[in-house]
Amino acid sequence: MEVHHHSHTERKKWTHYFWEFFMLFLAVSAGFLVENQREHYVEHKRAKVYAANLYKELKEDTAELSHLMSWTLTLSKRYDTLRKLYTENEGGTTNGKLYYFSSVLGITGYFSSSSSTLEQLKSSGNIRILPTDIALKISYYDKKLRMLESDYTFFRTEFETIIGLSLKIFDGNIAADLFSRHRDEKFRDSVFQLDPPLLNDDPRLMKELMGWVRMEGQWWRNSINEHLMPLNKIASLLIIALKKEYHLE
Repeated sequence: MEVHHHSHTERKKWTHYFWEFFMLFLAVSAGFLVENQREHYVEHKRAKVYAANLYKELKEDTAELSHLMSWTLTLSKRYDTLRKLYTENEGGTTNGKLYYFSSVLGITGYFSSSSSTLEQLKSSGNIRILPTDIALKISYYDKKLRMLESDYTFFRTEFETIIGLSLKIFDGNIAADLFSRHRDEKFRDSVFQLDPPLLNDDPRLMKELMGWVRMEGQWWRNSINEHLMPLNKIASLLIIALKKEYHLE
């Protein structure tokens, strides 16, 4: 009769299990680190593309803002001139002068940012991949843009009121004839000598218009100090920060 003996497998020491676990841990950790590094690299490349586009668009914004600040100041001065011509009743004031300076009432100039990249960063949530200081500046720039647009919305309503009043006072046909010619200093002086009739010379109507003219002249000046200058400043700071962080030219 054969007798079979059970073979006894030698039990593994605890250190063996420890090293198995440790090696598995290292493999998982290494994979995680590699994936994390790859993701970081991809995000950095994406951030640099955003930064380069934003940098270019902000330079366009600052150029437009600088031009608009100068233009807006000139516009506000023409508002002031029109008001003074009427309220101070300066000697030699003719209807020709009033017609000439009333042309300012139909002029507006609004700032609109060139930065489509800003909207992309907001909608995609990718603003998070940018450095914190740059992200904060972008958020502040966006906030100032929205504040400006809110002010523009309010102004457009007032602008319609001014246009409505001016069309009741100044004859549109006469104005069209006067300003269909080339405008230079000689043209201006010739218009000043004219005395074309007003469509309505009711002093109460003119007084109401000039009240609006005074307010709008001040509004244009305020828009420089409260909106355009701060926007230009933060855009300039962003340009410097982006250039330094991403080595842009």
